[in-house]
Amino acid sequence: MMEIDKKVKKKNLLTGIGLVVFIILLFIFTLYNVGVFERVI
Repeated sequence: MMEIDKKVKKKNLLTGIGLVVFIILLFIFTLYNVGVFERVI
């Protein structure tokens, strides 16, 4: 029982980190596209 719990918690943590990274990347690309940063990718 404890093993499954640990696995689920680890998976949830990885999913959360992945989502946060994805959102940050999207945010940065949006700023680039809007032209906040005067730089070419």
